[in-house]
Amino acid sequence: MLKPMTPRDPNRRHALKSGLGALLAMSAFERISSAHSNFANFRAPPLPPAPPRFNLDPVLRLHSLGASEVIGGVPFAPTWFGDRFGSNTLPFHSCENCAEYPPPEESIDVAIIGGGLSGLALAHQLRHRDTVLFELRPRLGGNAMGESLQAQSWSHASAYFMQDDPGTPLQDLYDELHLPQQWRQDNGNFSFAYDGAITEDLLGADASPKHRASLAAYQAAVKQLAFGEYPDIPFDGKPSPLILELDSRSFRDDLLLRCGELPPRLQYLLQAYCASSLGVGTDELSAAAAWNFVAAEEFGRNVLPAGNAGLARALWQHARVQGNGAHGARFRSHATVGAVELTDGGALVYWRDGQGKRRTTFARQVAFANAKHIVRHMLPWLEEADAAKREAMQLVPTMPYVVANIVLNAPLGHDFYDLYLNGSSAFPADANAFEAARIITDAVNGGFAVHPTNKGVLTVYWPLPWHTARFTIVQESDWRESAIRAAPQIQELLALLRVDVGSVEQVRLARWGHAMPFAQPGTYSAGLPHELRRPLNDRLWFVNQDNWLLPAVETALTEALWAAPQIDSALS
Repeated sequence: MLKPMTPRDPNRRHALKSGLGALLAMSAFERISSAHSNFANFRAPPLPPAPPRFNLDPVLRLHSLGASEVIGGVPFAPTWFGDRFGSNTLPFHSCENCAEYPPPEESIDVAIIGGGLSGLALAHQLRHRDTVLFELRPRLGGNAMGESLQAQSWSHASAYFMQDDPGTPLQDLYDELHLPQQWRQDNGNFSFAYDGAITEDLLGADASPKHRASLAAYQAAVKQLAFGEYPDIPFDGKPSPLILELDSRSFRDDLLLRCGELPPRLQYLLQAYCASSLGVGTDELSAAAAWNFVAAEEFGRNVLPAGNAGLARALWQHARVQGNGAHGARFRSHATVGAVELTDGGALVYWRDGQGKRRTTFARQVAFANAKHIVRHMLPWLEEADAAKREAMQLVPTMPYVVANIVLNAPLGHDFYDLYLNGSSAFPADANAFEAARIITDAVNGGFAVHPTNKGVLTVYWPLPWHTARFTIVQESDWRESAIRAAPQIQELLALLRVDVGSVEQVRLARWGHAMPFAQPGTYSAGLPHELRRPLNDRLWFVNQDNWLLPAVETALTEALWAAPQIDSALS
């Protein structure tokens, strides 16, 4: 799940500065945009809004759950939610022949490609401009989409974010969106199941002196990194000596160096946390990225109804209004962007609308708020024009994810927030073991921030941290195999919580094929994030959490706050 990275110390805040790297000269691109040109002064009225056939709201209101299929004694919705691979396969990410697209039909200031948290936050920041957001899916939110039924709501993936200090850019944004009046704060403690019992005890009754010393060393490291030095990511300029040191090794190696052999419970908990929160286990993850997350957990979590779908909804609602009743940004769902070409004075966006009709939009500025594995196909000319940036995009590793929302016909009866599962000495230690075991790592109380209702929700997180895992969820029928594997684990979870399986109305599986970019050792010292983040010709911007290979809400929002003033300045 998308988890936090922001520390509380205001001396360690993100400096949202402009001027990253050397911008490329226009001459490097001029030969690329040959299909259409001479649009430096092109102006045309915006396209009329599409008929309101679809509800863009990131939180989809359900009137019922629909039909179920019982598998392993558990009722499942017989379909996937989340990603829709049927229409997302190559050559979907290209226009095949851009010359077949018409000349521009409209001229706008900013085109934002991607309606997840980064794109919504950028649209919010640039709502005073003529801004249009293009989203492939029927509704907005990306993996911060959610659903509601009666008075209960839940997230399809993205779960929570961290409290920030007053006066910081992120906290100012939260205040502007009126989020503090909606969230409930969790204390950040970790509950976990270990050998069939729920506990917070990281040692157990028979801990050895060696393990007690190791836990004390770990707690000292957390305190040092949370309240003293902090691996602050994103950062401007060169990485700090601390980040360089941490980035030189994996989190597992860093823990061994600092703490020695970890107590089994702590070792299990950290492995489960990293797989769930960052996409891979401690052995593959840069210690800089891991400590960025783990240290921030010390300050608790902000939990909204519907998880971070509530944040996506707030951004969407506020982005639609400039102020004084004037309209703000415009949003287009079912908008499939095939390619973007630089041209005089801006760029051409080639896209198809919901009826499959080819469209062309001239935009003075374009922001890619989608993942790099998609962006690189939208810029077919990039390898010739900027090989370094194209290569950087290819170096972003991602891991897939499955989330199961277990909708109950009665309140849950427990007030925990996050509960880690399957704790024992047999917990997977690496990607091969995860592939063999395919275990669910944790469950979130989906009703944590909702007043008691006649329904409860458990949101269950199921990382797939091996490198061929996405092929297990691509086919529409793959939901059934996932359900077969999930059913006994769900039964075990319900028994642990003393919840009768008969109270399960339905389990709804959401798949995310490239949801989790992760930072391997050497990511930050090699300068990969700055190459990913670097704008092209002061016109094409890259605004996404995978700029920093750090799947956090705060990364997504911070990138939007970084890019917005620069785009605004370029338009002036």
